[in-house]
Amino acid sequence: MDQLRLLTFGGLALLVGDVTLTGPATRRHRLALLALLAVARERGLNRDKIQAYLWPESAVERARHGLNQLVYFQRRHLDGDGLFLGRKTLRLNRDLISCDVWEFEDALEARSFETAVGLHVSPFLDGFFLKGAPEFERWATAQRKERAAQCAVALGELAARAASKGDERQAVEWWRRAADLNPFDTDTVLRLVNAWVAVGDRASAMRCAQQHEAALRAELDLPPDPRVTRLMKELRTAAPA
Repeated sequence: MDQLRLLTFGGLALLVGDVTLTGPATRRHRLALLALLAVARERGLNRDKIQAYLWPESAVERARHGLNQLVYFQRRHLDGDGLFLGRKTLRLNRDLISCDVWEFEDALEARSFETAVGLHVSPFLDGFFLKGAPEFERWATAQRKERAAQCAVALGELAARAASKGDERQAVEWWRRAADLNPFDTDTVLRLVNAWVAVGDRASAMRCAQQHEAALRAELDLPPDPRVTRLMKELRTAAPA
């Protein structure tokens, strides 16, 4: 069998080669187990912790049986006796499976920021829901926020590199994507506003600042950040570029 591949950005899918799998191996609890172990990487995840994520309301014996069944069926349906390594602590065998979240983290560590942002095509586990597993949902939400924040930092690094090379328009694009990930982060929005000013587009700069103020009021019930208010005043009074 070709190597398995787990995709976690933009949903949760399991592939063999270029073919997306369907059927028993892709039932939600079985995919959720793979996602948990993928994020745990080489350190693995304790069986008790996995059971708490996937069967929080079940008796210990029932949850233990459920996990044993998941591991058994995944090995059977995926033809991968060595897919899961360890006993009490489980981890995935990277010789048999690859994962986009591993590549994303490796790219960040290597400062290959363009590769990283290219992998973050959509939020982590976007649209994937596991009924009756609130602990798993909280874990997924936290991971989604962390990956988005990491991607925003990478985009900021790319914007700074573009600006240092004099490519102000590319810097605008990187900052725009960072602001899409962090629409309530005033520091990111201010950098985007200043990037618009750098390319001589004061109208877009003003519109960006106004949208940020409106979002803070409507979504978070927060007053405008004084820095944004001051910058908007400067934009209104400055001579046209």
